[in-house]
This record gives sequence, C-alpha cells and structure tokens, in this order.
Amino acid sequence: MDQTQRITCGVAHWHGDELALMPRFGHLAPTILVSHSKDGELMARGTRALGYRVIRGSSTRGAIGGLIALIKAVREGYTVVLAVDGPQGPRGVCKPGIIRIAQKTGAPLFPVGVANSHRYVFKKTWNQVYLPLPFSRQVIFVDNPITFSKKTGAEAMDLHCHRVEAALQAAHDKAVMVLERGAFRDQRD
Repeated sequence: MDQTQRITCGVAHWHGDELALMPRFGHLAPTILVSHSKDGELMARGTRALGYRVIRGSSTRGAIGGLIALIKAVREGYTVVLAVDGPQGPRGVCKPGIIRIAQKTGAPLFPVGVANSHRYVFKKTWNQVYLPLPFSRQVIFVDNPITFSKKTGAEAMDLHCHRVEAALQAAHDKAVMVLERGAFRDQRD
C-alpha cells in the first residue's frame, strides 16, 4: 500500500473486541501495539498474517518505546488501531496513550463499537475477549472522529479520557441498536 492510499488516524476500541475487529482492518495495513506476553505473541502472529504492522510493548513493559513507535507510525501515514483500556484494565477505562498519540500527531481518533448476535466469551480473561461465531450477524460502528487540544495536564487528560469512554460507549450502543433492528442494508448505496 503506498502513501496515497493510507488513512492517517487512530482507531479506538475496547479490549475484548480484538478478535471481532482483526479481520476488518487489515486492508488498511494498520499499526497495533501488542504486549510481550504469550497471548501477545499469538496476537502478533495472527495480526501480521492479516496485514497489520505490529509494535511490541504495553503500558507496563516498553511503554515509552511503544508510544514513540506508534507516534512515528502515524507520522509516516499509518492508521493506529488501539484498545484504549490498557493491557490489564480495568475494562472500559481509557488510558491516556491513544490521546497522547492524537495530540502529538494531530490525527483524528475514530471510536469503534462492535455488536455480535452470537459469540463465545472467554470468561477467564480479564477483558472478556470473545470470538464471533460462524454465521452470526455482526455490526461494527465507526463513529465520528474526535480531536484533542494540546492541553496535557492531569485534569485535561482526565477530560479527554472521559470523552473517549463516552464516545466508545455511544459507538457500542449504536452498533447494538443496528444489530437489534436488523438494519443490514449496504450503507454505501
């Protein structure tokens, strides 16, 4: 994929949605951050096979290097897809990494919500990761982009994180609404 085909932005989602989203964004050749854990190694292999660029690191191991590499990727024209609630949770609580990337690069952040009619939930995982079952209906709702001011104080960062959390909840709610209504016409018409 050459530079003219790239969309430079951030895509935000919650942990747990990875397996539903992985096959959907590979055509963008996005960059993702994957932990150094054993589970992370499996994720890295799978996402590379789907066309993703993988950076290893997390907020607990290799945080600064991972953040710098993600900022560099956006500046080079790559989309960054990131679970915003960190490698160890708590689930549904935004960490500031994606916001710092957006602030440093000026890239918009698109919140993504996912809903599936049938799925298998891995209940022993902290993030309740799930696998959409074959032949189930799935809605991935990409909502309007968010941009951030350059304010970086603790209070400003808390406000930015709350905006992301609210936007992700809204995107999820919209995905559920579309799934429940059965509105599956092609939106490109």
